[in-house]
Amino acid sequence: MLFDGAVLGIVIALIAGGRFSRLGRLDLRWPWVFVAAFGVRAVIVVLGVRGWQPVIGIAPALHILSYVLLLAAVVANRHLWAMWVAALGVAMNFAVIAANGGTMPADADLVGASGQQQMVQLVESGRYPTHTLLDAGTRLPFLADRYLLPHPYPRPSVFSLGDILITLGVVVLIMRGMGAFGWGWKQRDQAQQSRGGPAPREEHPWK
Repeated sequence: MLFDGAVLGIVIALIAGGRFSRLGRLDLRWPWVFVAAFGVRAVIVVLGVRGWQPVIGIAPALHILSYVLLLAAVVANRHLWAMWVAALGVAMNFAVIAANGGTMPADADLVGASGQQQMVQLVESGRYPTHTLLDAGTRLPFLADRYLLPHPYPRPSVFSLGDILITLGVVVLIMRGMGAFGWGWKQRDQAQQSRGGPAPREEHPWK
């Protein structure tokens, strides 16, 4: 859903007068930590699917580490108010993953309904180590991957409540950063003009 949220944010921002050039002025701190967090998770999945037992054995700890990194990076960017929404989503996902031994529980029926039956087989075999199947022993089941974005959506998927908030935070962050609907940019122009100075050309929208 994160990719879908990014695309949605960009599309809405472009329609609403946003510009890609403004994203370069986004005061995003610790970007390398975001990259590291997603990189750790990607390594777990890729090597797990290939059956690398050393990685599978420590995958739960690495999965928790990836969320610790992500949460730290989100908190470091708390000056961007959209990050507060994303932070709540990250915390919700972290809570259910930590409570279930480093794995995100997922509803097998919904995963199959989304067209990812192979993922169910990989989870059952232990070769998709970031996830486990939802069952009666699952802790915090309401925070698990138990909600379906179905067909005819082009990318059907199963998601959690935390994923919704993370995606919403990303959408708002991108829209705000690109200046959609004049967010952050018109306010600065008006403030500058009220002081008797020329309107700034493209100042940072967050400060």
